[in-house]
Amino acid sequence: MNVSSLAAMVRNRLRREGIYSRSEYWDAKAAEYNGDAISMWPNNALNRLYHREQTDLISAWLGDLRGRLVLDVGCGTGRISRFLAALGATVVGVDFSEKSLEVARRLSGAGNPSYRRQSVFELEGGGAFDAVVCLGCLSVACRTPGQFVCAARRLRNSLKTGGVLLLIEPFHRGFLHRVLNMSLDECLEVLRRERFDIRRTAELHFWPMRLLLAYFPLPATLTAAGYGLGQMFLKMFNRLSAGDYKAVYAVAE
Repeated sequence: MNVSSLAAMVRNRLRREGIYSRSEYWDAKAAEYNGDAISMWPNNALNRLYHREQTDLISAWLGDLRGRLVLDVGCGTGRISRFLAALGATVVGVDFSEKSLEVARRLSGAGNPSYRRQSVFELEGGGAFDAVVCLGCLSVACRTPGQFVCAARRLRNSLKTGGVLLLIEPFHRGFLHRVLNMSLDECLEVLRRERFDIRRTAELHFWPMRLLLAYFPLPATLTAAGYGLGQMFLKMFNRLSAGDYKAVYAVAE
């Protein structure tokens, strides 16, 4: 990453509430970056570690997905959609960035997963899905608490009764928030009002280490050492909600 790219990233971060929730921003990222950096961080060595951590949690929490219909909301380049399909699920990935979807289709080939351009606010309901997964979508798509309520309602209406919602989102109030400025507890309260039974939560990605590692393409060995140290700190400070991302497992009532 050169100086001009870093300066542009800082400017975007400062203007995040006005641009992260727009499809044009993600279209531009799909044109500028390669691989997981399109929808994750410039440090692809860290992205690989985060991918493993996230997919390990998905496997453990969602269990056997063979024969299940799963909706991946905010699928981006299809990273998680492809993983869910490999577990045996029939997967529909939706995203509002057409350029990201072009990458997803190219990397996935024909068939499963299938993709369509659609935002979380355009989900039509119907209660067809056994599971819905959102990874880093709601925290940038929702600009206000009211929009989060709307998104939660549409997610609930997309699920069968008894279906599972899995969120892996950077829910924060204050400095660490992306676009949505709401704490995890505030988000959980909305989900309960929208007929979700919260079964479990977890902390992922020690946030101080993420700030140190994410923005530069550091060597894999250095990245792995820092990541491992961060994981140790995350366990030590778990009660302090030190994870950048929060995982939420909820069941549709």
